[in-house]
Amino acid sequence: MTSILYTLIKTLTELPGPVGNERAVQDWLAENWTAIGLTVERSRVGNLLARVGGSGQRLLIAGHADEICLMVKSVTDDGFLHVWPYYNDSLGQPPRWFVPVNQPALVLGGAIPVEGSIATASGHVLGGRSSKKTHFDWNDWFIDIGVRSRAEVESLGIGPGCAAIWNPPTRRVGRNVVGKAMDDRVALAIATVVAQQLFNRNDLSYETWIASTVQEENGLIGAASLASQERFDLAIALEVGLTGDIPGPDEIDFPCYLGGGPTVVFQDASCHYSRRLSKQLLATAARHQIPVQRAIFQHYGSDGAALMRHGIETALLTYPTRYTHSPIETVDLDDIDATIRLLERFVTDRPVE
Repeated sequence: MTSILYTLIKTLTELPGPVGNERAVQDWLAENWTAIGLTVERSRVGNLLARVGGSGQRLLIAGHADEICLMVKSVTDDGFLHVWPYYNDSLGQPPRWFVPVNQPALVLGGAIPVEGSIATASGHVLGGRSSKKTHFDWNDWFIDIGVRSRAEVESLGIGPGCAAIWNPPTRRVGRNVVGKAMDDRVALAIATVVAQQLFNRNDLSYETWIASTVQEENGLIGAASLASQERFDLAIALEVGLTGDIPGPDEIDFPCYLGGGPTVVFQDASCHYSRRLSKQLLATAARHQIPVQRAIFQHYGSDGAALMRHGIETALLTYPTRYTHSPIETVDLDDIDATIRLLERFVTDRPVE
């Protein structure tokens, strides 16, 4: 199971799916969910939805397809791409948590994705006043795709409005799996395995559905749209979980850790999640001796908030992840396996009030 799970995660995380351009991810999921036997619906904004089976209250298990990115805002005469963030910038400069420089890039927009590097002036060419800057400005960053003119850039189908992602490979590092887009492709891997294990079973306690939403990173837009067009009674939002098991964060604020099992989150910066559903997840874990953690998260939000706003009772279940919103997001396969087992037991156990 471990090697199969790693291969699935590697496949999903290495697909390009920047905010607003998640098609490669959704196409892959649609094909593979259909192969399981599910009937897949695709909404007008790009969400995917599939019924796994069962009867009773309608339960949605959801992750999101998009990953954080940069947007091309202009092209220089000599072919460099100036960039802008994927979100509504309120600082007027890159925040400390966002560090894409010196990463391999993939620019989407033309017929074929184009490789490059996210760059800034460095090393020996810096000096004088420029060396005394205390922070980057957005215009300090650019993408080098190895051409020499704006015309060459345009011939590749690239221009303002194209999205670019950092693009390192996903790899095993000791006990960890490291790469981009663990937020939130690991959730989609979990949903895929759960659907595969539960499809056509006659012991489901809920009418169970899975979903892959778009534009979570840009205001929970896909989840809000999904909740507007479909009726669900309950939902479990799947997301990355925050850990404090590295130098820097205070364990007082971030008590969860890699290898400790999935985390049930009671509150984040967007909402308070269903206490009843959250306690039910914890009780299910206890009954089946599945390791589980519990937390509240600061400076964090999820699709679950959009589902709650649309009247769907929602719990937030996360898998511990180091270095979130970076090119080296890091997870532990034991945590992923435990999350899958918890969801399978939750869906097949008789609900306990």
